[in-house]
Amino acid sequence: MALFIYKALFGIGVIVALAAFYARPVYPETASNRGLKTFSGLAFKFIGVLSHIGGYFGLSPLNSTRSMLNILTFMDKKSPNVERYTTTMDGVEVIVFKPAGHTDDLRPGIVHYHGGGWVLMSPDMYAAFSEQVVEESGSVLVSVNYRLAPEHLYPIPLEDCLTATRYFLRHARDYGVDENLIGIKGDSAGGNFAMAVALKLSKEKDLPSLKFMSVDYPALQAFDFDLPCYKKYETGPGVLTKQVMIFYWLLYGFGHLEYYDMLYNNKHVNTELKDSIYAAYVSKDLLPTSIRNENQDKTSEKTNDKNSNEIKVPKEIIEKITDPLFAPLMASDEDLRLLPPTYIFNVEFDVLRDDGLIVAERLERVGVKVTKRFMSTEQHGYLNFVSRDKSIRQENIRFAKFLNETLKI
Repeated sequence: MALFIYKALFGIGVIVALAAFYARPVYPETASNRGLKTFSGLAFKFIGVLSHIGGYFGLSPLNSTRSMLNILTFMDKKSPNVERYTTTMDGVEVIVFKPAGHTDDLRPGIVHYHGGGWVLMSPDMYAAFSEQVVEESGSVLVSVNYRLAPEHLYPIPLEDCLTATRYFLRHARDYGVDENLIGIKGDSAGGNFAMAVALKLSKEKDLPSLKFMSVDYPALQAFDFDLPCYKKYETGPGVLTKQVMIFYWLLYGFGHLEYYDMLYNNKHVNTELKDSIYAAYVSKDLLPTSIRNENQDKTSEKTNDKNSNEIKVPKEIIEKITDPLFAPLMASDEDLRLLPPTYIFNVEFDVLRDDGLIVAERLERVGVKVTKRFMSTEQHGYLNFVSRDKSIRQENIRFAKFLNETLKI
């Protein structure tokens, strides 16, 4: 009996190993740390499979994914150089990270919005990253635990970010922060919030103004899913695919996936929208020539096919994808001109690559000071692996340098 069990387990192990080998993401030689990337890609696929299987037993796939991702927080060690505590700001939960030790000097402040496609993750999952930013910049960082979609649809998560940010700006000195040295930071969906918050607060004159904005591989538009990056990395190898990104946009905006096929095939933009100013805001002409020409033949062929088969687009889709607070790249040049100096971190293996490149170009054209950092060797989510990739500290040092130069401290 024992021999049978041994053979059965061995057989299962071989099957799992073979499945992992064939399902693994394959990165080109230009990618750095390919072992870590392959492992993380497989881990995310494994979590997805388990969550899907759980659905057949009455478990929520989304909640299962959330639970399994939370396990990863136990792998991070707390820094002895950073204090942290949980509190609320006008009813919104936040985690405050500050340099250890007492000082009477007021510090710069950062309001941080975590990524996760508006539906996953939490400030706890970004604790190691937040601590490293605090260590390198000497700032007090407030990480906002906004409510997640699809339980809470747009604009509720954004309103949580706005509420906490307004409170921090008004009560900065209670946290040892100079209200005139505060900026915002976010990655992916959090980058979406950072830019939306900056756009909104730029017109509210009863608050101290934001002094900087930092966005890391941000999700800024749901207008064009045929941008070169969506073609090139449609199915990977990065952890964020076109399918997953569209899932996130739909769950954040509508709470369902009814419009998935329409968005995936880029049929959610009708002729009127294609001829509007909104199309110019995400035009491929804003991209570098080398990127603009990626998959050129394939893209034009598919676009012509769509034009000849236009379908009626629901009004709620049009209203959402052209709303600058939902998709910040839809902001006018006049509104972009009001934004503070901006740090943009972008990576190559990412379906959101072109969002970051386009917003950098648009901001520069309207006169906003932009500091750009592009890593051709990395994938979406790179900054989350602080505990396992020592090179990330160098990126946080670069951000700290931008912060100090911008604030002139």
